[in-house]
Amino acid sequence: MDSTDRFAFLLPVMMMIFGCTFLVVARFGSREAIFWSMGFLCAAAGFAVPMALFPLPVVIQALTADALFLAAFHGYSSALLVRFGRPPSFRLRTLFCAIAYGGLAYAVIVLQSLPAELMISDIACSALLIFAIGACLHSATQLIDRILLGVASLIVVETIVRNVVMLAIFTPQGGIDSFAGSPYAFVMQAGASVIALLFALSALGATTLDTVAQYRDAAERDSLTSLLNRRGFEDAARRLRVRGALHGAVLVCDIDNFKRINDTLGHAAGDSVIAGLAQLLQSRLPHGAFAARFGGEEFVVFLPGATLVEGGKFANAVRLAFSAADRQEIGGAGKITASFGVALVTPSDASLSEKIGRADAALYAAKEAGRNRVMLEGSPAVEAPAIHMASVSKP
Repeated sequence: MDSTDRFAFLLPVMMMIFGCTFLVVARFGSREAIFWSMGFLCAAAGFAVPMALFPLPVVIQALTADALFLAAFHGYSSALLVRFGRPPSFRLRTLFCAIAYGGLAYAVIVLQSLPAELMISDIACSALLIFAIGACLHSATQLIDRILLGVASLIVVETIVRNVVMLAIFTPQGGIDSFAGSPYAFVMQAGASVIALLFALSALGATTLDTVAQYRDAAERDSLTSLLNRRGFEDAARRLRVRGALHGAVLVCDIDNFKRINDTLGHAAGDSVIAGLAQLLQSRLPHGAFAARFGGEEFVVFLPGATLVEGGKFANAVRLAFSAADRQEIGGAGKITASFGVALVTPSDASLSEKIGRADAALYAAKEAGRNRVMLEGSPAVEAPAIHMASVSKP
C-alpha cells in the first residue's frame, strides 16, 4: 500500500469517527453538533467514494464526491453559524452550492477537465467557510472559539496555497480519471489529514466544553426560578473571593406568610409568587450582581461593591414593586409582601456564610417588627423612611 492509498484509507475512517462522536454529543442537546456530524460524515463519504464506488464510471464517482464535499462544507458553515448565533442564511448557502455543483458538473461531463473540477470545488468549499468565518469573527470571545475560527481560516489558506502551487506547477494532466495517482491527490489528502484532525479536535473541544458548561449551569440553577441555587451561589462567591472582589452588600429576603398562600391558594399559586419575586430580583440586578433561591421562599442576593445603604435601597425598591404586583393570575390574594435583611461584606471578612447569617438575623428582625420592611445590620444612618434599622449583635 503506497502513501496515497494509506491517506485514501485514513481520511474516511478518521472523518467517520469524528462524525459519529459528534452524533453522540448531539444527544446531549447540542444543535451545532448535528451540523458538525453532518459535515464530517459527508466528508468521510466523499473521501471513500473511490473505494466504495470503484465499479462505477469515473464521472459518477467524481460527481458523487463533489456533491458530498459541498454538503460537508455546508455542514461546517452551518455549525459555525449556529455556534455563534448568527443568521443561518440556509437558502442562500444552499443556492450557492447548487450553482457550484452545476459548474462542477460542466467541468466533469463537458470539459472533462480535472484542473477545472478541482478549482471549482476548492473555491466553492472555501467560500462557504469564508462566509461563516466572516459572520462569526466578531462573536469569538472565548479562546476555544478563536482557535476554532483560526483552524477554519487555516483550511481556507491551505486550499488557496495548494491551488496556486499545485495547479500552477504540478498541473494534473489528462482527464478526471487521472486524479487518484496525481501529485495533487497526494498533497491534498496529506494536507487534509492534518488540518482535518485539527479542525475536528477544535470543533469537538468547543462543543464538548459548551455541553459540559450547559450541564454545570443546570446543576447550579433552580428549576423554578432560573436563579442560582445554593451551590451556584457559593461557587460564584468563591470565584469572586479568588479575584479579591468579594466585597459589597448581601441581602436575604423571604416572602411573608408564605404558608398561608400555599394553604389557601394552592402550591401552584405559591410557585407563581416565588417566580414573580425571582423575576423582580433578576430584572433589577446591577452588572456583576447575582441572586439565588436558597430554598422554599428564601432568596439571597449579592451586590458587589455596594454599601450597606445602597443594598438597603435596592432591597426597598424590590419590596415596593413586589407588594404592588397584580395577583389576578392566581385568583387574587390580597397584598403579598416580602421582608429583607441586609449585611455588609468586606474583603477582611473570613466567611460569606457569616455575613449571610447576619443578613438573616436582620431579616428576622424585620419579621419581628411587622414584616414588609427592610432591616440593615448595625446602626447606620437612615437613608429613607421606608428602610428600618435593626441593631444585630455579633454572635
